[in-house]
Amino acid sequence: MKHRPFFHALSLLFIFAFLFTVTFANLTPARAATPRGLTTPDELETFLDGVFAARMRSDHTVDAVVSIVKDGELFFSKGYGYANLATQTPVDPARTLFRIGSTSKLFVWTSIMQLVEQGKLDLDTDVNTYLDFEIPATYPAPITVKNLLTHTPGFEESAIGLFVYTEDQMPTLGDFLKTHLPARVFPPGEVGAYANYGVALAGYIVERVSGLSFDEYVEQNILNPLGMTHATFRQPLPANLAPDMATGYNYLEGEYQEGTFELVAGYPAGSVSATAEDMAKFMLAHLQNGAYGDARILSEATAQTMHGPLIEYDPRLPGMGHGFFREIINGQVVIHHGGDTIFFHTELYLLLDQNTGLFISTNSPGGGATREAVFKAFMDHYFPVPDISLTPPADMASRADLYTGEYIDTRSNFTTLERVFTLLNPSMQATVDDEGYVLVSAAGKTQQFVEIEPGLIQSREDPSVQLAFSTHSDGKTYATTAAPFSFVKAQWYENQMLHMLLLGISSLILIITLFKWVGALLKALFKREPQPGLAHLARLSAVAFGLLLLAFLIGFIVVVSDIEPVYQIPYFIFERPSALPFVLALPPIMVVFGLALTLFTPVAWLKKFWNVRGRVGYTVVTLCAWVVLGELMFWNLL
Repeated sequence: MKHRPFFHALSLLFIFAFLFTVTFANLTPARAATPRGLTTPDELETFLDGVFAARMRSDHTVDAVVSIVKDGELFFSKGYGYANLATQTPVDPARTLFRIGSTSKLFVWTSIMQLVEQGKLDLDTDVNTYLDFEIPATYPAPITVKNLLTHTPGFEESAIGLFVYTEDQMPTLGDFLKTHLPARVFPPGEVGAYANYGVALAGYIVERVSGLSFDEYVEQNILNPLGMTHATFRQPLPANLAPDMATGYNYLEGEYQEGTFELVAGYPAGSVSATAEDMAKFMLAHLQNGAYGDARILSEATAQTMHGPLIEYDPRLPGMGHGFFREIINGQVVIHHGGDTIFFHTELYLLLDQNTGLFISTNSPGGGATREAVFKAFMDHYFPVPDISLTPPADMASRADLYTGEYIDTRSNFTTLERVFTLLNPSMQATVDDEGYVLVSAAGKTQQFVEIEPGLIQSREDPSVQLAFSTHSDGKTYATTAAPFSFVKAQWYENQMLHMLLLGISSLILIITLFKWVGALLKALFKREPQPGLAHLARLSAVAFGLLLLAFLIGFIVVVSDIEPVYQIPYFIFERPSALPFVLALPPIMVVFGLALTLFTPVAWLKKFWNVRGRVGYTVVTLCAWVVLGELMFWNLL
């Protein structure tokens, strides 16, 4: 659930980070800088106080918390703002719990590696070996546990059902996985496509192998040994922790709206509630290769393996770790994982060579920007890097076609009606300007990139941002990031704007024709004018198609635009509306009248219904009807 706003506008969840390297001839240092590292807790506090104050104010973040560990100890922790505005309860890093979203996944991967270490799991084994239901064999190669760790099982993303609205709607983990099985849309091991289902599936494998529920397993094998008494996967919160939960907020029309406790159905993927100081213990255990105090949650060898690369999405980028994202930021090896719920935004960073860890969490939608800005300021302040000057290669025009095009986020839905929500998640656009810069646009922002080797471009604004372009075995071009997020180049017939125009223009023509012909039919009826049999039926078929289309469009818009007032997402995400089956029953009926239009069109010309203009108009209506039906099929609504 993690993307930089530049690369991903869907949903509420997600930040990208990318490799930075200065080994290419066209990168010219403008000034030198020497990493200074952390100095004293007092100096760090002064620095962070200024950064948090500025960002929380501009981002409308109610509260935030931070913990930093170094050299085996808690170096600094502090809360900012209020855990609850109404009661003016200050944030306490030792007591206030935050929802950490997908940062919870690190507990899943740690559990998996524990079981691998014990010989109970094998990373290269088909996941079906461990399940009590079957993942279909869509591709020759099976999905392995390794694929789950690296977000390469090839599942499409699905948001419906990930959250539930009330406790009585919460399914068991097994039931959730069996009833929400997504389609396999990429061959396993080939495409990084971040998806929550694969992580929830890994949590279920932990249940099946250990004989414990996943939350019990984590408590017994990670939380309790580390003394993390203020951390839990349980939903709702245990009675002893509930009073200390920070309240989530939305910022609407200049006011903060209080949210409720978010319930995650596929809970291993994102349901942890924890304090910053408990998360510090988890960071210390990983930085110390599995050891914390007298406890050990992983052997030293397993921990080192877990922090190292497991797969390369592209050989020019850092490899994905065993569940950790791996990057080089400001010259430092950083493994990390972020998390976003509807209200909370979190990130955990480990700087392996500096034996330093940083945990940040916030409780408001603007907190995602706060989190990102704080970490960037931290890295630039304590681990600065030289300024660099980037210039495009002289022969860039010869490779412009490699980059130019529209790119679709692989973290999308392709086979169900959720595909329509990609319209709310704009595609990434890439063009090459006259100076040779690659202009990459996403989420309403454009950045200039410079080619640093054929197929690899780097942002001028943020040198940690790189995109690697390559052609995969399916013949498609992919733009890949250091994290498990990638974009596939759209074919001309997949262009979002093209489909929006086709559907919009065709629907408009049909609806205008509907009102025009309904008016004509009513006028003829009022005047009691005789209507030729077949010509009358031909127009009635067009009117029926138009009425069904209008009813479908209105019904679908009403269903998907029913917004939960505080969460600011459709109720549709929590569960399918009862009206949806009736709305989806309309397109198949439209097909019947589409066939009728197709049959009546040549008859209208042979029998010379109406004048030539009328017959041309009827032909256009028939064509528009089939364009609409084709679009409904494309968006999986038919």
